[in-house]
Amino acid sequence: MGAASAAEPSSEPAAAAAASGGSPEAATAVAAPGGGAGTHTDEEPPGNRPKKPMLAAAAIVGAVLISVPFLVAGQDDDRKPEKDQTQNAAGTVLDAQRLPAPETYTSESPKPSVKPSRKETVKPSVPPVPKPVVVPPSPSPSASKPAEKKPQKKAATGPPAGTAAAALAGLAKSDPQGRHICYRAFVSGQGWQSAVCDGTMTGTAGQGKKITALNIAVWNVEGSSANALLHEGGSSSAKWAPSWTAVVGDGKNNYIGSSKPGAPFLTGFAMNVGKGNVCHTAKMQNGGWGQQFCKNGRPEYMFVGTTDNNNWFEAVKLTV
Repeated sequence: MGAASAAEPSSEPAAAAAASGGSPEAATAVAAPGGGAGTHTDEEPPGNRPKKPMLAAAAIVGAVLISVPFLVAGQDDDRKPEKDQTQNAAGTVLDAQRLPAPETYTSESPKPSVKPSRKETVKPSVPPVPKPVVVPPSPSPSASKPAEKKPQKKAATGPPAGTAAAALAGLAKSDPQGRHICYRAFVSGQGWQSAVCDGTMTGTAGQGKKITALNIAVWNVEGSSANALLHEGGSSSAKWAPSWTAVVGDGKNNYIGSSKPGAPFLTGFAMNVGKGNVCHTAKMQNGGWGQQFCKNGRPEYMFVGTTDNNNWFEAVKLTV
């Protein structure tokens, strides 16, 4: 009984401690009277053991700190602004990974550089580009071309080689004040003969060959004009060409008849000069040379050959 009564007072503090959430061991320690034996040992000094509320708060903080990295890793790439805020939040385990604060810069007006930039060095190289276009050499070849063309122009202005006018040019040069006539015949089956002058024969004699064209040039007689009397097939008389040639000046070629294949032959021809007189001697087919006949200047004219359609002249000699 005495023991039970002695224990009763200690039961109230224990019950109070239990009601406040404390442990029975703590209640026992408080209820023990001074000098009584307690439940703690010398290894656990009184007052150093953390309280339960403090342990609970520490557990919550630790859970938050542990869950932050997982939350950051699980976020979508599209939520980059939240990720940056989490990494830059102070007091977290990621605080050490924050980038250092940017340095401060001050605005300053640009200073001109002493060395030229690459653009400035490239600009001087651009102007030399037109240098490959060399304009001066172009006039030099063009100037040489006219020099080469000059001889050709001189040859073009003169009469064609082998013509009556070409043969007359030599006589006119050696005797510019003299009166001269040069001529040549186109003989059927032979072609153009060489030009002759001043009474030399053109054509053939005793061969029966026919002349289809004549080329005549005069000097110092104020030009010449002529017409051809042509063989007419199926007719008894020859036929004159449609018209006389225009008056051809001194030193120029005058043509009557035709040198084309199959052209009709000349049975005779007529010609005149501007001043002085013109003379001829002709040889007819199956006949000899006739007498010389002369005519004064225009409007008179000289006739050579025959109007007989079945006859023709084979050769002729002309003088002025």
